[in-house]
Amino acid sequence: MKLLNKFSILVWACNIIISVLMIGLIASVYYYSILPGIIDADIDSAGVKKSTYRISHSLLSDNFMFERVIDKEAGIDTSRYYFSSLRNLYLIPISDSLALPAQKINRDLSSESSRLGGIVTKSITVSEQTDPLPVRFAAPALPLEKERYIELARSNVLYFLIVLLLAILILGLLRQFIAGLRSPVFFTRINAIYLYCTAALTLIAPFFIWVWSAFLRPDLFSEYRFEGASPVNFTPDISLALLFFGVILLVIAWCFDQGVKLQQEQELTI
Repeated sequence: MKLLNKFSILVWACNIIISVLMIGLIASVYYYSILPGIIDADIDSAGVKKSTYRISHSLLSDNFMFERVIDKEAGIDTSRYYFSSLRNLYLIPISDSLALPAQKINRDLSSESSRLGGIVTKSITVSEQTDPLPVRFAAPALPLEKERYIELARSNVLYFLIVLLLAILILGLLRQFIAGLRSPVFFTRINAIYLYCTAALTLIAPFFIWVWSAFLRPDLFSEYRFEGASPVNFTPDISLALLFFGVILLVIAWCFDQGVKLQQEQELTI
C-alpha cells in the first residue's frame, strides 16, 4: 500500500467521524428545542388505573429524570423531576445498602447460535436464583421544581453541544492537516497553521471544562451531607489527557514549522 493511500484512509476516517458528530450536533439542537415539550408530554390517562411514566436523559455524567405516577384508586396523579450525577457518587456500607435480586447465568446449559452472518440469532439462557447482590455505590436523586429542572436540563444539553462543536473543529483541522500530507510537498506554512490551531483548541478544551464545572455548572449537592456515606470520585479526568495531548500537538506543530523554515532556506540556497 502506498503512503498516499494510507493518508487517504485517515482522511476518510476523519470524514466519517465528523459526519457522525454533525448528526449528533443537529439532533442535540433539535432536542434542546423540544425539551420542554417532552417534559409536558400529554398522557391520556383515560381508563388507566395505575401507571408510571418516565423520561430521562443522561449527557456527560449528569442524569435528568421526569416521572409521572398515576394511581386513581389512591387518588394520585403527580409529576416529579429529579437530578442525579456520576459526579456525586457515594459509598454505602454493606450493612446499610440496598440489595438487588439477581440470577446467575448457567453457561453450561445456555447456548447461542447464529446464521446468515449473525443476522439471525437464536439464544437460550438458563439462569439460577442466587443471593441478592448489595449496592455499594449510590447516586442520590435530588427533587427539583419544574422550571429549575428544565433550566438545568437545557444547560446540560447546551454544554454537550459546545463539546460536540469543539470536537468537530479539532477533527476538522486535523483532517485538513492530514489531507495536506497527501501532497508531494507537505512541508507548507498552511499545514503548520492547521496543526497549531488544532493544538490551540485542544489546549483550550480543558480550561473550558474547568470553567464550566467550577463556575457555570451548579453544585446542587453542596448543601447536603449524607450520614453513613462517603463521596467517591468516579468521573474520569479527561482534562489532563486533553492537556497532555495538546502539548504533544504543540511540540509536533513547532517541529513541523521548523521543517517548513528549513525547506524554505534550502530553496533560497539552491
